[in-house]
Amino acid sequence: MLSILTDFLFPPRCPNCRAYVERRGDFCDTCARRLAGLRAIARPADAAAYIAGIWALGHYREGVRDLLRALKYQKKKGVLVQLHAMLAAGEEALARLPDALTAAPVPLAPERERERGFNQTVLIFAPWLRAHGIPLETILVRTRETAPLYNAAREERRKELRGAFAVAEDAQIAGKNILLVDDIMTTGTTLMECARVLKRAGAQNVYALVLASEHI
Repeated sequence: MLSILTDFLFPPRCPNCRAYVERRGDFCDTCARRLAGLRAIARPADAAAYIAGIWALGHYREGVRDLLRALKYQKKKGVLVQLHAMLAAGEEALARLPDALTAAPVPLAPERERERGFNQTVLIFAPWLRAHGIPLETILVRTRETAPLYNAAREERRKELRGAFAVAEDAQIAGKNILLVDDIMTTGTTLMECARVLKRAGAQNVYALVLASEHI
């Protein structure tokens, strides 16, 4: 009854254009075609040795960008309804990956995670991974905080991130297929550095799945 009353008083709207939609959390058909849907991302040449494939579930702009910013900087966990809805496109990615996967979230610096209260990547992907029987493990840790990289060129990012990640002490990854998950991909430098660390530690293959990318 409460759900019916809520929908009557506050009809569900597309989080991007505010058009009315049938179910709360859905994008309208137009925005879903523009913003969501699985895309394969071209790997940078220097990442091909470490990452076997990269996929994004949406474009980092407009509604998707606003939802992620609301989660990360305003701690509005209510937007997870919309972000989880985007993960439906992830079924196609799973069909291209090995059956035996272990997922690893890109870690935040400890101080930043304490300040935020959560790693947004874990909140976004954990329910979906659990539903598909893919374990989500703390395989990687940050060894140090890095300078803000929002406007940094790719080479600057690469230098700043070198040595910023390490394999957790109790992680067992030799011979495993690892699925890196993250909220946003910009230049791909963070994913490449994480994958480089994993491959050097003995991972068989490393794949990456991000919620949104600027390059699709």
